[in-house]
Amino acid sequence: MQERILMLGWEFPPFINGGLGVACDGLTRALTDHVDLALILPETSQLHPYHESQNAYSGDLDSRVNCFTRMALERSKDDYFDIIHAHDWMTFRAGLKIKSLSNKPLVLHIHSLSYDRAGPEVRDWVFDLEKLAMTQADHVITVSEYTKSICVEHYGINPDKIQPIHNGVASITTTPSQPENLVTFLGRMTQQKAPLNFLKIAAKVLKNIPDTRFVMAGTGDQLKEVIQESIRLKINERIQFPGFIDRAKINTLFARTSVYCMPSVSEPFGLSALEAAQFSIPTVISKQSGVAEVLTNSRTADHWDLDLMASHISELLQNKEAHAKASEHSSQDHQTCTWERSAKLVHRTYQNLRPS
Repeated sequence: MQERILMLGWEFPPFINGGLGVACDGLTRALTDHVDLALILPETSQLHPYHESQNAYSGDLDSRVNCFTRMALERSKDDYFDIIHAHDWMTFRAGLKIKSLSNKPLVLHIHSLSYDRAGPEVRDWVFDLEKLAMTQADHVITVSEYTKSICVEHYGINPDKIQPIHNGVASITTTPSQPENLVTFLGRMTQQKAPLNFLKIAAKVLKNIPDTRFVMAGTGDQLKEVIQESIRLKINERIQFPGFIDRAKINTLFARTSVYCMPSVSEPFGLSALEAAQFSIPTVISKQSGVAEVLTNSRTADHWDLDLMASHISELLQNKEAHAKASEHSSQDHQTCTWERSAKLVHRTYQNLRPS
């Protein structure tokens, strides 16, 4: 008999703010081959839980999380389930309360932490909630070994209860094209994603290769500052800012891209880099990322080493042989990263938690 899973999520297509919604979509679709799954979501997800302005976690968001918690409790009362699976901090209150009332095992799925978004010096109520939930949960899934290490070192969680399971990507058919001299950044314009550092990297590349063009796709609280900084650096004519773009436009952009750059300060996984690899795009990524564990042949640098990132990009743009080899590596590295593989590992976790 299949396990009955009560899954708590915060965003799901068509309401997507970032990688969380994409990951939940891919994983739940693959899990339906293994379990009977009931998914509880907010009615809409216009709540931007990863916005990083000064008052990101105050007032309205807190009340909306409480509203979701009440709704999830009400909907779970008459539902039979074996295991609770909660995605990220917005659902953790609900998960803890349902666990307390039902006495069923709670699995937490960590896609992003307060540590990543706000930095190691911040200990706000979201950090406290994450720590409490991970301490009381029966099992914790992280999207990478990198995130597991943060849970252990900065949250004090027992490593024995934490299992890294990498994200996957949905299979797509890519149309071969001739990449342009284009470097792409795709992500939220927030401190965590380091868009201002991307501008500095771009300026360094342009000194060596002045005909290079850049696209910075995404929105966020730093977008205005990023645009102003591009003007100050006198590189704004070489950069496009299309804002948030949908999947079709992302695929079109990737088909034109020569190099994908992800300079994040702290990236639990980095799904966009894996998606870029599907298009055989060479990737230059921060060592402080989970996806570096998967894209083992990518060019990497510490997030603060902008000179090395710029050097990697310049070499890939100027050296056709190096670019072709890196492109082949990207195509190979992403092959094992499927949602079906991730779902099988998650299902095994369910089986281990279910009473015999």
